[in-house]
Amino acid sequence: MDATNKRDWGMFAAGIALIIAGFIFLLAPGLTLVSIAAVAGVMFLVVGAFDVYYYARYRKVMDYTGWMLASAICDIILGIMFLVNPIIAAEVIPWVAGAFMAAYGIFEIVAGVQLRGVVSWGWLIAGGIVSILCGVCFFIWPASFAIFLAFFLMMRGVTLAVAGATPHMVISDTTAHHHAA
Repeated sequence: MDATNKRDWGMFAAGIALIIAGFIFLLAPGLTLVSIAAVAGVMFLVVGAFDVYYYARYRKVMDYTGWMLASAICDIILGIMFLVNPIIAAEVIPWVAGAFMAAYGIFEIVAGVQLRGVVSWGWLIAGGIVSILCGVCFFIWPASFAIFLAFFLMMRGVTLAVAGATPHMVISDTTAHHHAA
C-alpha cells in the first residue's frame, strides 16, 4: 500500500466560489432577496454535492463521521429551498436560513471536536461559531440578511478552501499490482 498526499481542488474551487459570492453580497447588500435566494441556492447545491462526493470518496480512509454527510444534506436542502420558489423564499429566508445555519454551525463544531488534531479542525470550529452567530442574527435582524449571509458564505468558503488545499493522506493499494506483474 502506498500513501500519498492529495489535495481536493474541486473543494477548493467551491470554497473560493462561496467567498466570491459572500463578497458580492457585502458589496451590494441592496440586491433583492430573490436574487440572493437564487445565487445562494445554486452555491449551496454545488457545495452540498461536493461534500457528499467528498464524504463518499474518503469516509473510510479519513474516518469521517456522519456529521460531514449531515452537513452536506443541510447544504442541499437549503439550496433546493432557495431555488424552488425564490419569491416565497425571499419572505421567509431570514428565519428558515437562520434555523439551518444554526443547525449547520452545531454540525461543524461537533465535527471539529471529533476531528481535533486533524488538519483544519480549527477552521471547522471557527466556521461553526460564525454559522451559529449568523443564524441567530437572521432572527434578530432579518432586514440585514444579505450582510449576515455574506459572512456565512465567506466563512464556509474559507473552511472549504483550506480543507481542499490541505494535503490529505490517501492510501492506494498499488503493491498488489506490483506483485501481480
